[in-house]
Amino acid sequence: MKIEINLKIIFVFLLFAFLKNIDTYIIFLIFIIIHELSHLIVAFFMGAIPNKISINPFGVSLELLSYGNNNFFSNMIFFIIGPLSNLIIFLVFIFFNINTVHSIKIIYVNIAIFCFNILPIMPLDGGRVLKEIIKKTFGNEKANKYTLFIGKVTLYIITYLYSIFIIIIKNIYILLLIIYLWYMFLNYNSKQIKLTCL
Repeated sequence: MKIEINLKIIFVFLLFAFLKNIDTYIIFLIFIIIHELSHLIVAFFMGAIPNKISINPFGVSLELLSYGNNNFFSNMIFFIIGPLSNLIIFLVFIFFNINTVHSIKIIYVNIAIFCFNILPIMPLDGGRVLKEIIKKTFGNEKANKYTLFIGKVTLYIITYLYSIFIIIIKNIYILLLIIYLWYMFLNYNSKQIKLTCL
């Protein structure tokens, strides 16, 4: 299994250091890695063969060479387990009142990762869950089409709402999040177009 690190992570690291918020970024990276490790553990149980783990400035992604036991139920578990791991960490810190120096940041980071990943936008986990549900009902071709449409509409709504938040609370992190969401979506969409043209 290959591990690939995107060097743009250095730029984002320096940006967070400049904004005096490097501890938040490190906490984010730790819990996004836990999120992806949850996927990896389930992948092993499914008999899947992992090909590559990519670490980029805003997350980690797992690429599988083969999916092993590739059915609706196992795929749903595989996609849901990542966000679920962040939700569990969030709930543990809330209900057991775990008090550490960074408790508040850990709580906010995990709920943010959970909410971000359940968005119905490809290639996020929420988008993949939506695609599996549509695929089961309407087939693969319509699943691709409907999922991309729903993802695009969701992105327009989020961009509009986040733009208002940027004006009100003047937070650069929201701008970075919007840019990253659009980058991921457009990158995924262009790959899908190339695949259909082959």
